[in-house]
Amino acid sequence: MSCLALACATAMATVYKWVDENGVTHYSDQPHPQAQEVDVKSAQTYQSTGVASAPSSSSASSTQPAVAYRVCEVFRPENDEVFMNTDTIVAKVRTDPQVRGGDRVAFGLDGKRVQTTSSAEASLKVERGTHTLMAVVEDASGKPLCTSGSVTFHVRQPSVQAPNRANRPRF
Repeated sequence: MSCLALACATAMATVYKWVDENGVTHYSDQPHPQAQEVDVKSAQTYQSTGVASAPSSSSASSTQPAVAYRVCEVFRPENDEVFMNTDTIVAKVRTDPQVRGGDRVAFGLDGKRVQTTSSAEASLKVERGTHTLMAVVEDASGKPLCTSGSVTFHVRQPSVQAPNRANRPRF
């Protein structure tokens, strides 16, 4: 129970952002003389308003539609998460119920379909920059069953030529 209280307290904490004299951006839960409060948005979720199928009887065929997905959300990466020095990220989708056999998850990166899998997780190739990610759960025929909201994340790959001293590798 204390973990739940801690999670709630963390979710409601004030976050401060400032840039130091070297151009490095800092985030903290403690105020700083040059800091501005950051408006931290809550996690994006999707609540389906789909129609549930009629209860199945013992003689019903397996082609009868299943209960709609009630939840469909990208939870990894988190919105505005920053990844350093990587070219691959793990994307994860949360659904309720879990992804059913025969259904697929299609991941879209920057508006383009990049990978389709039968699980709720995928390893995606990324380049440096800011990206948006979303997911669509589809049935075997490709019909969309639920769509997540989009999540924005950032990939930073500092280099020797980066103008910011803190971004340069140390030799």
